[in-house]
Amino acid sequence: MAFQIDMRVAELLASRLCHDLVGPIGAVNNGMELMADEDLGMSDDALRLAANSARQAANILQFYRLAYGMAGARIGDELSDLRELAAGFLASSKTTLDWAVRQAPADMPDGLGKLLLNMIGLAREALPRGGTLSISLLEGPAGLDASVTATGAGAKIREENRPALADDVAIEELTPRNVQGYFTRLLAQRMGSDLTIDSPSSDSLRFSVTLAV
Repeated sequence: MAFQIDMRVAELLASRLCHDLVGPIGAVNNGMELMADEDLGMSDDALRLAANSARQAANILQFYRLAYGMAGARIGDELSDLRELAAGFLASSKTTLDWAVRQAPADMPDGLGKLLLNMIGLAREALPRGGTLSISLLEGPAGLDASVTATGAGAKIREENRPALADDVAIEELTPRNVQGYFTRLLAQRMGSDLTIDSPSSDSLRFSVTLAV
């Protein structure tokens, strides 16, 4: 994999972001239309719909702004900020967050926060029926071990994601639905590591990297 982002990859990431925003923004619009129609008598319900959907859209946009954009490269060692971003991103899904990290490592590598957010985005896709994402950061003999474990019924790599995670993937094979896997692995390689995926149990997948510190 080349470390430069191909223009097609940038376009696919933008498409992915827009796709995830269409639903909540459309719901905001629906809520506003209901509030404008006073004859329906649904102003309270419409206001709640609009407010919840606006919050969901804001959470998604903030998550992707750091996961995909330049701002993510400047994430510091404030793990509480990362936890809040991840929790907000998952709030509207059937997946919950188990953030087991109590404090940042003494030498947290630059770019780790951005990489973790992308690992969370990729791991969420492995839970078609929802479940739990468990985040771990442990200092080991080979460096800092960072992992996101997806646990839930039917946990698996989506078939369309497999080509994007392969060594010989062609840019032309990428789509808005599988570009997350390619981008996550690219970030890991840029940091001198690689993304590994294993299955600790029949209903879980672990996405992990080991980074030199």
